Amino acid sequence: MFVGGCAGSTSCGIKVFRFQIAFETIRVRVLTFMQPHRVTTAKFDGKPMAPSVSRAVMNFLFLFVLVYALTALALEMMGLDALTAMSAAATAISNVGPGLGPIVGPAGNFASLPDGAKWVLSAAMLLGRLELLTVLVLLSPAFWRS
Repeated sequence: MFVGGCAGSTSCGIKVFRFQIAFETIRVRVLTFMQPHRVTTAKFDGKPMAPSVSRAVMNFLFLFVLVYALTALALEMMGLDALTAMSAAATAISNVGPGLGPIVGPAGNFASLPDGAKWVLSAAMLLGRLELLTVLVLLSPAFWRS
């Protein structure tokens, strides 16, 4: 549910290129950890990658996982079982359709969820659809001052 489309796609979730950059960043970090004096450059599409790109992608992944975990936790606190809460949070933030289990799974729907859960899921859908960092920038007072 978390894997989105390719770069430039309007799909939600984590874009494939972000996974590629994350894996390359982790690969370089592991090589550097194993051989501290080794000089290794992270590459994407055969070209050296700026450290800021790695940081941005890793920050996005951290933020994505954090929003997912907070959404799932909020749903569990509203009385949903763990499977329903986690899969509903994943489907909302990734905008992929049905979740898992009897309530929000392929044979169910979101109608039986409490109103508060629907609001939480709606907010997660907006965050996922509009991209997390974009929404955070829009909510930042510094953005509106300039």
